[in-house]
Amino acid sequence: MTKQIDSVMICTSNKKKFEEISIILKALNINTIMPPKELEIDEYANTFLSNAYLKAKAYYKVYKTITLADDSGLEIEAFGNKPGVYSARFYQMDFGNEVLTSHEKNTLPKDELNNLKVLRLLEKEENRRAKFVSAVVLMLDEHKGIFGEGYLEGIIAKELSGNMGFGYDPIFIPNGYDKTLANIGNKNDFSHRKKAIEAIVSVLKNLL
Repeated sequence: MTKQIDSVMICTSNKKKFEEISIILKALNINTIMPPKELEIDEYANTFLSNAYLKAKAYYKVYKTITLADDSGLEIEAFGNKPGVYSARFYQMDFGNEVLTSHEKNTLPKDELNNLKVLRLLEKEENRRAKFVSAVVLMLDEHKGIFGEGYLEGIIAKELSGNMGFGYDPIFIPNGYDKTLANIGNKNDFSHRKKAIEAIVSVLKNLL
């Protein structure tokens, strides 16, 4: 496989996401490239898979190289599986009862705002079940792509904990663990993103 695919462009300017995907692919003997310039893409789809496809195809058209795009997020059972595809901007969503102050919105990073909003909305909720979802698309050429999906189930913690990872990692406790993803050093061994990429590689092996 590595003789046909030496490197893959990861369709993101998020350095933490790029590093996480690179670690996973490096273990599979595939090198990664960060795009020279981020493309502005309207992720208008209502599914993770469709948004990943939009990104992968757009980057392939511009850079004419094999691309890999991930769209992922958190689904919380008590919120009807929201924020879902809106995970990155959950802090902006209207739930009818604003739990973030104007000062917080103007001073805190987006990841922290998202986490605080989840914790405050779940403060009196007994059902804290949630899952991470990842959809990954690998574009081999302008008309041929491979997709994979991965899931990681768990619960929402009652407070922020840990400084590893990013996004919702400080409030998500995977099933089988007693600490958040932000406290787990081997997250890439079992993450939703790892499972989605492994699904792609499994298909890819049969094609090459």
